[in-house]
Amino acid sequence: MRKSDMPSSLVEIKSKFNAEFRRVALYPDDVPTFAAFQNYLVNLHKLQNIDYEIDIFYNDPIDSELLPINNDNNYLKALSTAKPLLRVFLQPKGANSIPLSTKKHPSSTLSSKEARPVISKPADFRQIAAIIDVNVVPETHRRVKLLKHTIDKPLGFFIRDGISIRLTNKGLEKAPGIFISRLVPGGLAEMTGLLSVNDEVLEVNGIDVYNKTLDQVTDMMVANSSNLIITVKPANQRNNPVPKPSSSSVAQSRFSLMSTGDDEEDEVIDLISDSKSIGRSKQNLYDL
Repeated sequence: MRKSDMPSSLVEIKSKFNAEFRRVALYPDDVPTFAAFQNYLVNLHKLQNIDYEIDIFYNDPIDSELLPINNDNNYLKALSTAKPLLRVFLQPKGANSIPLSTKKHPSSTLSSKEARPVISKPADFRQIAAIIDVNVVPETHRRVKLLKHTIDKPLGFFIRDGISIRLTNKGLEKAPGIFISRLVPGGLAEMTGLLSVNDEVLEVNGIDVYNKTLDQVTDMMVANSSNLIITVKPANQRNNPVPKPSSSSVAQSRFSLMSTGDDEEDEVIDLISDSKSIGRSKQNLYDL
């Protein structure tokens, strides 16, 4: 940059040395060279008697980077960025006390009361659910593992009696089944997104629930609530994971083909950690 490009208007300068600030306004013609500008800052901060040299930097407002001022060219460049303020930093030569960038981290703009929470590393996160044995269960089924880490938080779903159509040696027959009737908003089951209303429960921790009563299935789930593995036939098959081809993926006759909408009794169980029944209504409603 040529000296003819030097700004002719008054330039406002904010200069910092250690914790000391100085704010002045000057005409560039009064300090036309880097040497003159350096001498001006030394006098401004009363550094004439120090026994070390001074490095000068300025803040580039475009990239928010600290750039050096050590010759006439970058001195003139620094003056051209003053719109209207030129921020200048002084430090002992060779020191590393000034950061290379003056960009503020987003959290630095928050007060101490509004400090951002510290996010743990992924390795520190606690798993709450997973789809397991994809290559073991038939394609139309899903095996879900629910991990409940606190005793006061329920599994978050209700189950009911219903009617299922199953493939037997005699062909298709109606048979009793257990279905998910409702998900508790904000509960563990809803948060995982792996269980849905009208999913049919087929197994609980590897035990087939066929021909078991609703009470028996409930007891099984409560007993294994901290590490529940539930095999279901999802009502919506479109979201089911597709396993790799395997001989074990052939559906067995004990698994249901479909469920009907003709529910004999809407008996509901709230799967909570406390296994003691505290009340029954006419429809056999429990809070366990």
